[in-house]
This record gives sequence, structure tokens and C-alpha cells, in this order.
Amino acid sequence: MGIPELNFVFWQKMFTSRHDDQLWLPYFRTVFPNANANITIKALRGEMYNDLERIRKLRNRIAHHEPVFSRKLDEDYQAIIKIIGYRCKDTAEWLSLNQSVGSMLSIKP
Repeated sequence: MGIPELNFVFWQKMFTSRHDDQLWLPYFRTVFPNANANITIKALRGEMYNDLERIRKLRNRIAHHEPVFSRKLDEDYQAIIKIIGYRCKDTAEWLSLNQSVGSMLSIKP
């Protein structure tokens, strides 16, 4: 199985505490250089897990053609931008400048 064939939940599960000692404690700040330096790595890893849960649920609703109108879509979008920004601020800025989510959310009934 190649990397593209791994499902979203696989990546989310990489952010469980079982990977702290071998992966996250030594490498989190290397992989996510823009994460808040005032928060512990364990807290950041837990935050990432929760954000990925939010994003995964949104993705699944969309993939299964289920309604997403009752979700807090602005919070979903902010979680996406935050995770991308932890890895690369330039990419997060580019996404923010080239997306239409913000304007669509502003006219949401």
C-alpha cells in the first residue's frame, strides 16, 4: 500500500499519544515549525488530533453527500488553516488568499 492509498483516519491516528516517545516528542517542532512554542508538544499533538477529527468528519459528510449546513463551517475552515500554517505559513497564506469559503460563509442563510 502506497501513501496515497492510506485513509484519512490513518493520519489522524498518527497523532495519538502512543506515538509521542518515538515520533512527536523528538520531531513535532521540526515537522510543524510554526506551532505555538508556548504550548507543550503533548498538548499540541492532542490539539492536532482533535482538529483532524473535526476535518475528517467534515470530509466524510461531504464525501457521502450529506448536509453540512448545521456544522460550524467557519471553525472547520480555521482548523484547516491552522494545521497548514503549523507546517508552512506561506501555504496557509496562499490558501487564505485563494479560497472562496470565507465569502460563501458570509452569505450563508
